[in-house]
Amino acid sequence: MNPEPTVWLTRKEAAAHLRLSTATLANWASIDYGPRYQRIGNGRVLYRLADIEEWMNVQTGKAS
Repeated sequence: MNPEPTVWLTRKEAAAHLRLSTATLANWASIDYGPRYQRIGNGRVLYRLADIEEWMNVQTGKAS
């Protein structure tokens, strides 16, 4: 049985998934908030879909 492949999203794709702007995700990353991400090679930022979903599950029920 093969494990499910890791799905990686660009910051633009992750922002669309979360219904946020890319600037919001970039700002959150600068203050160590939001879903985990990987910076690769030339500074490109990628988010694992599983990390986004995990982060969203933790946020569920928190007061603003």
